[in-house]
Amino acid sequence: MNSWIDTTQSLPIEHEYVRFLVVGHTRALMGVYENDSFCSRWGAYDKKQVGIWRKLGDAPQGPAPPRTHPDQRYWSDRPMRESF
Repeated sequence: MNSWIDTTQSLPIEHEYVRFLVVGHTRALMGVYENDSFCSRWGAYDKKQVGIWRKLGDAPQGPAPPRTHPDQRYWSDRPMRESF
């Protein structure tokens, strides 16, 4: 499970947790493989942009929970801080 796999050899299954190395970079990113892309918190990378990857964890069995939207009124109801 800890060995690195070349993207030309194999790709992760959908929603699998992975660590991957973008071509031309020296630091690996952590993320999820979804919609035929390696996705991290900084962006999504096509399989042609990623050289190697390795599995970190299994894909969740159930669907992801629905995304919740923050209450926009929270910030608009708060007074602005006075400037000095």
